[in-house]
Amino acid sequence: IVLTSPYGNSETQHNAQLMQMLTSVADSVTARHPSVSVHFTGGPAIAVGNSHQMRQDTLLSITIAVLLIMALLYYAFRSVRNILLVALSISWGWLFALGLLSVFRENISLIVLGISSIIVGIAVNYPLHLIAHASHTRDVRQALREIISPLVIGNITTVGAFCALIPLQATSRRDLGIFSALLLMGTILFVVIWLPHIIKIKAEEGEPCTPLLDWIAN
Repeated sequence: IVLTSPYGNSETQHNAQLMQMLTSVADSVTARHPSVSVHFTGGPAIAVGNSHQMRQDTLLSITIAVLLIMALLYYAFRSVRNILLVALSISWGWLFALGLLSVFRENISLIVLGISSIIVGIAVNYPLHLIAHASHTRDVRQALREIISPLVIGNITTVGAFCALIPLQATSRRDLGIFSALLLMGTILFVVIWLPHIIKIKAEEGEPCTPLLDWIAN
């Protein structure tokens, strides 16, 4: 049987409903006639399968990235509070990007969210720099004055690199450029405006012992 779908391969939502209907029909046929085997393939079926696989891969890649980053931060800082502050900064930047992107787009590609696990590795540097520097100076105001210039300049150059993807014709690459730029902008805004007010530094707090990181740095 040849079936022509009224939806394009990129209309995953409608194609997923179509695949559910075909699966239901196939199950009913095999239930009535056990000797009959029903299979179907085509662009919509492959697109739906790829979509499900990307959804699983996206969740897996982001989870692995976050766990590895959190483990490294705990080894370096030995402070759950500082790790939560880093996670809060990135989460705010993520919501900032999704919120503004929803103004321009009704939907977003799963590929964009999957690759965003790489952007998290970039965005984590912003709160990390401030927290690490403040722990050395013991003065948040002084730490912010010392690092705000290179921090903002580095952010502008990175955001500019992702903005170079916006003029491209490919929708997924354009969305990736917009989402990545907004995520980094949202994270840096949180770091320079709100994070200094909630960093808590204890004067008697000693330097954490990180022989492995010290050896690598040397």
